[in-house]
Amino acid sequence: MTSERGAKSPQTTGSGQDLAPLSARFVALLIDWTACLLLSYGLDWLTGFRADLQEVNQVPLGLFLLYYALSLAVGTQTLGMGLMRITCVSGSHGGPLGLWRSILRAVLLSLVLPALTALFHPYHRGLHDLAADSVMLQRS
Repeated sequence: MTSERGAKSPQTTGSGQDLAPLSARFVALLIDWTACLLLSYGLDWLTGFRADLQEVNQVPLGLFLLYYALSLAVGTQTLGMGLMRITCVSGSHGGPLGLWRSILRAVLLSLVLPALTALFHPYHRGLHDLAADSVMLQRS
């Protein structure tokens, strides 16, 4: 796994790649959520398709989970991550997460609370990162 500026700890190898700042991660997530929300509104306007649960349209969440999981399973970035020049890689081998770990990360991230735990981790890894063994890095 990589660390912030080469720092070594029991959780890192000290390879020296910079971790993505929380601000860039938040903006990337906001971009991805907005894109899914706009796509959902477009689908509703064109087809009238809505999946309501207690008067709340669940399509944006479904689109987000599908888009986020597939993006990280196939590659290492979503649209928002690409725009913010960050990438999400496996902590153990540095490549794409794979399908099941991407799904796990997307589901936990959508619950919001696991993402908030990144504020308290020394390397800004939330429970969704720890469970999926993922690391957010700055792309050069």
